[in-house]
Amino acid sequence: MKFAKLRRHVHPRSKCTPDGTYDDVRLEESGMTELVGVVASRGMRSVGIIAIDYLIRKLQPRLIDELYSAYFPIIYETQPSYAAHPDHPGAPGVLVEKRRVTLPRIEFYLSDSPRLLLTRGYHANFQGQHEVAEQVLDILEKHGVKRLFVLAGYGVGEGEVCCAATDLELVEELKKQGIGTGYEGPFMGFSGLVLGLAKLRGIKGVCLFGRSQPSIEDPEYPDHQAARKVLETLSRVLDLNLDLAGFDEKEAGQPEPTAIGS
Repeated sequence: MKFAKLRRHVHPRSKCTPDGTYDDVRLEESGMTELVGVVASRGMRSVGIIAIDYLIRKLQPRLIDELYSAYFPIIYETQPSYAAHPDHPGAPGVLVEKRRVTLPRIEFYLSDSPRLLLTRGYHANFQGQHEVAEQVLDILEKHGVKRLFVLAGYGVGEGEVCCAATDLELVEELKKQGIGTGYEGPFMGFSGLVLGLAKLRGIKGVCLFGRSQPSIEDPEYPDHQAARKVLETLSRVLDLNLDLAGFDEKEAGQPEPTAIGS
């Protein structure tokens, strides 16, 4: 059987309607507050993936959707994994963990309180990264997301946490909360593309960058302290009252068991 380049798996508890929306997340009919998207993936010092994994573990949201793709390598031929190259697509395969076999995927989790749609990203190779990011935004839009926060790390600039946004009005709002714009430069990989393409769709997007010391030997070596600062800032901006007392630096956000090819 031919494997589709992109394949979704909608979980049974999320009832998909003919127009592509979901009964359990129709905000305009339920009268509930705005659903805010939070997106992260592996990146510099794994700041984003540590943060999103902690949110998933702490909030216990429902897994409502998954996205699989032939563009998701199990072994990356580039280092770091988010530095995609057209001549190095990586190798396909599966993850074997605790006697289970799973395919690499992007996961979507719905939290009812607070109202968040959490997206645990995965880096596609060069050929598929735009297509994957667009598909992710399709899913976010169908769930009614109009405001998006991306969590990531950065290594050059000032402040423990800085921001970037899809418009200057958002930047000014964040400055009033003491969050400056301390980084200028490329934002590679899944999360950067989702943020950039969200702007083209009219979705208001913000990235919270946690400052970290770059590691030449292992650019994705986890920096839990930077991830904690990002979570503290997200909690303040969205008034989440997030409890970080259980933030375990030894367990939070372990990197994917994905090898780096030579």
